[in-house]
Amino acid sequence: MIKLSRLFSDNMILQRNAEIIMRGFSAPNEFATVNFAGKTASAKADDKGFWSVSLGEFAANSEPQSIIITSGGETLEIRNVLIGDIWVCGGQSNMELALNRTCHNFPDELAITNPLIRQFKVPQVYNFDAPADEFSLANCGCGWEHFCPENAQNFTAVGYFFAKKLTEKYGVPVGLLNTAVGGTPVAAWMSREMLEELGLKEELAEAEKCKDKQYIEQTLKDEDANTTDYHSRLWKADPGCQEKWRSADFDDSDWEEIPLCKDVDKGTGTYWYRKTVEIPEELRGQEATIFLGLAVDMDEVFINGEKLGATYYRYPPREYKFTLPQEKSLTIVVRLLCFNGFGGFTAGKNYFIATETRTIDIGGAWKRRHGTEFESPKPMAFFQYKPTGVYNGMISPLFNYAMKGIIWYQGESDAWNYTRYAEKLTAVINGWREAWATVKDEKTAPFIQTQLVYYALTGDTDWDLIREQQKKCLALPCTGLAGGYDLGEYNDLHPQNKRDVGERLARLAMRLAYGEKMPPNVFEMYNC
Repeated sequence: MIKLSRLFSDNMILQRNAEIIMRGFSAPNEFATVNFAGKTASAKADDKGFWSVSLGEFAANSEPQSIIITSGGETLEIRNVLIGDIWVCGGQSNMELALNRTCHNFPDELAITNPLIRQFKVPQVYNFDAPADEFSLANCGCGWEHFCPENAQNFTAVGYFFAKKLTEKYGVPVGLLNTAVGGTPVAAWMSREMLEELGLKEELAEAEKCKDKQYIEQTLKDEDANTTDYHSRLWKADPGCQEKWRSADFDDSDWEEIPLCKDVDKGTGTYWYRKTVEIPEELRGQEATIFLGLAVDMDEVFINGEKLGATYYRYPPREYKFTLPQEKSLTIVVRLLCFNGFGGFTAGKNYFIATETRTIDIGGAWKRRHGTEFESPKPMAFFQYKPTGVYNGMISPLFNYAMKGIIWYQGESDAWNYTRYAEKLTAVINGWREAWATVKDEKTAPFIQTQLVYYALTGDTDWDLIREQQKKCLALPCTGLAGGYDLGEYNDLHPQNKRDVGERLARLAMRLAYGEKMPPNVFEMYNC
């Protein structure tokens, strides 16, 4: 049976003007023949069935074509293949953030169909043994998707706006290798060799520790058990759970009345919030969404005593869909869990119920009562954050797939440990370029960073130091830094305006990858 990486699958985009190498497996010692765009290449599989062929180079082409592979009487067809430019989208959550998180800012984008923009979302896998090859993506269930209403919500928002700008300018297909993982420090994207060259002993020790699969399995098993036990004990200790404070008819007359966004007094444990809202007659029975801004750390939401939903960590916006009751009022109850010594709802965010025709304000005064003080949960290991893990599992499998360049949005997770950030990121740039140069004779593939935006809740001091480290990487040729400071939201780690971020990255790509001569721009720093 012919076996390929999922990178070579329906709807794929191939890199123009670069040697296209296809590798696969079939029956041992059988010939594999590949036909594409008028070219044919053949190779004999070795004793293990492995074969590799070069198809040469191709010019850009936005007309769908098929790749036909035959071996040992079997035929495999890869359909709807385009030739254009491949861009790697790396970093952490602000690159990973999908369009569904910006849908209220850019609703029209979700209705667009653009077959020239496609994404391959690399599965979030870590590997501490060794760099994986592309065949680790053979049975992962992932694949290429073109931009259309059915797929749009899953696209990286930054990557989409980047690709949209380039397709508008050049009319060339753009494929996005989306390989970002929220929360990852730069060391997670470094190889063992990079860590060794920089003498990063702590990171090397951590990577070595994670090579023990039993240790990882036992840690994950213990974390599951600890989480279940923690919430079970907290539920039993919380009088609000036992006395059903979530009920619509619960008497809250002796609860304190406070502004919703007033911080909690005792920062670890539970707080309960209640508010009764009048529902205009013409809205009763309509579909609605309740917006509860952002909250630290976890919330459970109840409408008229019935659980509506929950969000398990602080960063996602709280949005829950439901049907407005036929009664003239409804009671909203929120159980807020604070884990780390502080908590509450975030000021300046949206707090309302929305239907298709109008909104009902639910900000202002709420009733609040302290549930219980409780210990913080045990910290999680988050193995995807550990050194070398996602480099081996998510970057290394891409190295045999020719690309145009890399856009990068990362650094938030290194703010506490910024002193050697420039050295680490420089190692990433050089190391990734060197690895990709095996399929594209280019050791200076454009590497374009996003400057960290303004974020007041950090005090911004550490982030400013990371910004200075980002600038140092411009000492390398063919690098860019897209200004982002002005695009931040003082109260949100994940600002919504991903369009300007993507378009600023695209302008730098036009300079560094496409040779455009443009006037200086205050939002652009680069080294050609």
